[in-house]
Amino acid sequence: MFEMIFYGVGFFVITIIFQWLLRKVRKNHNQGDSAIWVGTGAVIVISIFGIVTSNVNYFAAVLGFILGDEVGKRAGWQ
Repeated sequence: MFEMIFYGVGFFVITIIFQWLLRKVRKNHNQGDSAIWVGTGAVIVISIFGIVTSNVNYFAAVLGFILGDEVGKRAGWQ
């Protein structure tokens, strides 16, 4: 159980940090088709990685990522 919480919170924090850093580095151009670490593309990559490694905890990682992605959208970082 702790491991699932760790994955969820970890991906939430990583997502927020990456979106903020990419906003600073890419001068607020982390939008549209060239966006990195946002949206369904990243969810698919995380999900496939979890399936390949047979790790159920990646479900929590996907939830953490989705929450972090929504926070990034509300903050205007993507």
